[in-house]
Amino acid sequence: MKGKGIIIIAATILSGFFVKAQEYHWKGSWITYTEDTTFRPAPLFRKAFPIHKELKKATAYICGVGHNILTINGSLVTDAVLSQEFTRFDKTLLYNTYDVTRLLSKGNNCVGLELGNGRYNVQSYTIWNFDKIRWRKSPRLLFNLALEYTDGTVETLSSDSSWTCATGPGLFNSTNAGEIYDARLEIPGWNTAAFNDNNWKHALTTNSPGGILKPSEIPPIRVIRRIQPVSVKDMGNNTWLVDMGENFSGMAALTVNGNAGDTVTLHYGEVLTPDGQFDLIHNADQMAPYQNDLSFQTDKYILKGGGPETYTARFTYHGYQYVLVHGAKPSLEGLFYSTDFKPAGHFSSSDTMLNKLYAAAIQSYRSNFHSIPTDCPTREKNGWTGDAHVAAEMGLFNFHTAAVYKKWLADVRDVQATDGNLPGIAPTLSIGFHWENAEDDGFGPAWGAALPIITWYLYVYEGDTAVIKENYNAIKKYAERLVKMSDHYLYKTGFGDWLYIKETPMPLVSTGYFYTCIRLLSKMAGVVGNKEDQQHYGVISDSIRVAYNKTFGNVDTTQTALSCPLYLQLTPEKDKKVIASKLAASITKNNYHPTFGMHGAKFTLSALSDNGYADVAYKMLTDTAYPSWGHWIANGATTLYEDWDSKFSHNHVIFGDFCAWYFKALGGIQPDEKAPGFKHFFIKPVFPKGLDWVDVTHETKYGNIGVRWERKGKNIHLSVTIPEGTTADVRAMGYKKVLQPGQHEIKVNE
Repeated sequence: MKGKGIIIIAATILSGFFVKAQEYHWKGSWITYTEDTTFRPAPLFRKAFPIHKELKKATAYICGVGHNILTINGSLVTDAVLSQEFTRFDKTLLYNTYDVTRLLSKGNNCVGLELGNGRYNVQSYTIWNFDKIRWRKSPRLLFNLALEYTDGTVETLSSDSSWTCATGPGLFNSTNAGEIYDARLEIPGWNTAAFNDNNWKHALTTNSPGGILKPSEIPPIRVIRRIQPVSVKDMGNNTWLVDMGENFSGMAALTVNGNAGDTVTLHYGEVLTPDGQFDLIHNADQMAPYQNDLSFQTDKYILKGGGPETYTARFTYHGYQYVLVHGAKPSLEGLFYSTDFKPAGHFSSSDTMLNKLYAAAIQSYRSNFHSIPTDCPTREKNGWTGDAHVAAEMGLFNFHTAAVYKKWLADVRDVQATDGNLPGIAPTLSIGFHWENAEDDGFGPAWGAALPIITWYLYVYEGDTAVIKENYNAIKKYAERLVKMSDHYLYKTGFGDWLYIKETPMPLVSTGYFYTCIRLLSKMAGVVGNKEDQQHYGVISDSIRVAYNKTFGNVDTTQTALSCPLYLQLTPEKDKKVIASKLAASITKNNYHPTFGMHGAKFTLSALSDNGYADVAYKMLTDTAYPSWGHWIANGATTLYEDWDSKFSHNHVIFGDFCAWYFKALGGIQPDEKAPGFKHFFIKPVFPKGLDWVDVTHETKYGNIGVRWERKGKNIHLSVTIPEGTTADVRAMGYKKVLQPGQHEIKVNE
């Protein structure tokens, strides 16, 4: 029988109903507060319901976009923040599943939900025009609560027009701008069964955002660390400057005293002006003022009075080290937000600069993962494809990120154009296919290569054949477009080496990644048993390689031009020594300073160490004079910057691939693509002069790989741990042996 918002189901439902979320069949309706996308307050929804029988298990299924906060009987269901995950909402909708048995009891109960805009209903205005995106609608939700009783019957409470809704203290929320919260409008007990909602209106039934509902299979965003300020400075005029001592993404938890109606404004930022003032302009240039929008990275809290009050914005996050607080003296605690994937790697060494750079790279990587890999946690928060693939290996070495990358690759497939083209950002919808000129060919293979490159990484690092099958058709479609758009096997459009000091010809970089896309497609065809495609794309990749060397083989004007063919395996074997020597000489002549941009940063260190110039790579990485990675750290950076001049974002990961180089070169841990998932792997460490010891670990599905080496006199003592079920080919200073599982102690002469 069917009641108001409750469906009673016969006892024949399978027990797997509560285990396999992907088999769940939704009931009820999507509901919203209003269809008006310009309506600013965050809506509250509630549904009271009775439980008359002995409850065995209760499972909540929720899809609430853009973001949702779910409570049952006044208690939070999860410690996750910024749920729901960002997708192309008209193609894919992810839902969350929670066991909520512990929160329910016999008698009256209540579900409470609050919705925020997120990326679904962008109300602030930036140059990226997400406010005009075609999926945009007012926040909405679909909710089911499956109640399984001890007598075998099941009831389902579902969202429908019997739910009631109202507005509360959340007056405005924006991913890019911030949040306005008026505590005077809080409604005590609104999400409990005893609350009288006679004055609330009934929810509107509405349309789905359009996407296919799928269970979320990735870790949620959580507070991964709490950070205490290092200083609070009185700036006068009822204003305080709070320094958190490090740059990160997330929110600040505010504690404050004052009178009802007092307003506390919090501005979040990364830098100070030369005279020590908070810099309100830095990174804010992409915000477009409109009506009553908040300024960039700003929250406003209006006090209710009556004692210490606490507040943390619910539906936004910021990138910051400093918070400028106006209106009352604050007590702040920093909350570091990131997708909560588990650690998989560790690095330490005798070199303080290497260790600080490692910490900064990890901080930047974590700051730029919030259900998608992003470019920065401040002005954009976009899923730039180029940024994602240059940082993917460092992510896979250090964290169990496979699930989140698989999710994001699905986002990339969702945004692929009918002609196979890929935008520079994902998720998106008709945004990001071009830079400034709609007539250009978009971002080209240096960005679109994210789809085949990350797919291949997941296969090699995780042994995941399914991910190749999932993405194969999309990769092939993209590859066919690249072939069609190329000119005699050269790719002459797109973006090249971004944020360089010395420019490398764009077609060189585009053609290098064009080759990579086609070569990887040929390899993946072999993995899935498509011999015809394997041969076809193998022939094309060989032709690209020939065309590249004929056209760019003598282009040695930049570090990127020299390192690109070495790293991407375009250089003929007979020419490798010459090219590597030129690269090392170029860097040495430039006092070990980089001139490359983000792609050259990916290529150069490995191109050096793979060809006998590890000393040059090490010295380049640790040098502290401008421009360099070390220069950032020597001048107080706790994260990596977007550019060598430190003008733009101070929390970017595009220059962070050295963190993967730590594992592959200094630790020597390298996967074997013929035995993916580290079933077999290589240990081929390099030993740069001046570095006394290195210790790295990487957790695979077989267990931990460990490598530690240390200089002792004229010898290097190498300790290697091989997990059960694997073998490793160890090569170091003339030592060469295949090792079986266990702990191995090796001594080699330099």
